[in-house]
Amino acid sequence: MGSRMVLLLFLLPLATSADMLEDLRELGVPALDVQLSDSMLVVGLSGSLAEGDSLLKYYGGVFFTVLDSISAGWEITGITVRLEEADLVFRRCDMLLMVDGIASDVSDAEIADWVLNHTRVFRR
Repeated sequence: MGSRMVLLLFLLPLATSADMLEDLRELGVPALDVQLSDSMLVVGLSGSLAEGDSLLKYYGGVFFTVLDSISAGWEITGITVRLEEADLVFRRCDMLLMVDGIASDVSDAEIADWVLNHTRVFRR
């Protein structure tokens, strides 16, 4: 593999992360940074669990952006939203099931409820 190809493979996730960060900020999500691995998109977020409805709105913005990226051809990944005091984790296997639910015309309310019930909170 040539050095240009290696450089391209290294820079591609960085460019994708920069685009995702910009997309999140345009939606009003207070994203600090974005990292992409093989199975997880990690979004650093300014905020805390105490924000309640605002946090749910931001979390929904992350999901909207990821689903938009999946429909544009991205691999399906899980999501981790990193807050000051906790991580919100939605695993890749749950994302696969959710995408199947969307394809089966499950209602938006059912999907939102399912996402909340399958998000794990890990306090630091």
